[in-house]
Amino acid sequence: MLRSIKRLTPDQLLDFLRENLSVLLEDEALSILEHPYCTPQICNSIARDARLAAFYSVRLKLVAHRQTPQAHAVKFVHYLYWSDLMRLSVDVRVPAQVRRTIDTQLLTRVVEMTLGERISSARRCSYALIKHFLFDPNPRVFEALLCNSRLREDELLVLATSARATPDQLAQIAGDAKWSYRYALRKALVMNAKTPRAVAASQLRFLTRRDRRAIHSHPDTSVYLRRCIERLDPKAAAGASAVL
Repeated sequence: MLRSIKRLTPDQLLDFLRENLSVLLEDEALSILEHPYCTPQICNSIARDARLAAFYSVRLKLVAHRQTPQAHAVKFVHYLYWSDLMRLSVDVRVPAQVRRTIDTQLLTRVVEMTLGERISSARRCSYALIKHFLFDPNPRVFEALLCNSRLREDELLVLATSARATPDQLAQIAGDAKWSYRYALRKALVMNAKTPRAVAASQLRFLTRRDRRAIHSHPDTSVYLRRCIERLDPKAAAGASAVL
């Protein structure tokens, strides 16, 4: 039967569904949904059938299918497991509106996650969860987030310039093989009062003289960093003093 379904033409597929909808088995419904000629009308018929929609695999396939009417896809999102929601949230084949609903559902459930689940999710989550995990207090979650290919410099800058950042997070940014070379992040690390002072001092040599001069003259800059700037670049420090 499954082989026969795969060979059906568009018209034959629709006729087959009409004649057999009430007796379709789970694997047959999935085969129809996987057919290249599956249409919104076919997805709608399967989604409206309470018996078929009770199968988890069918619900999952309907949420992921681009031809599923949006109302049905959004409804079935609420019945999916966390792991499937995570996978679908970053699948560009899933319609944007459905992915937004998935992100909302994930954010609702995130407070119930264990540490292991947060670590695993941080490595591959979508943009919506990245913003949440940025301020997770556990350093292991942030370490995993730094490996997420969807993480952008703008998000890290929000953290690096925030008073909510922890010293551990700022030190992790400075030691990360990918992000530690970004100039804007290096400057933000120096200027954030929560950055461990040895970490902040190690970034000074990568900054321009103009920025070192501005940092030296900034009223919130610690005495320690001022002395480091003076030792590293006496001219920059002298220029800052002249401006003052």
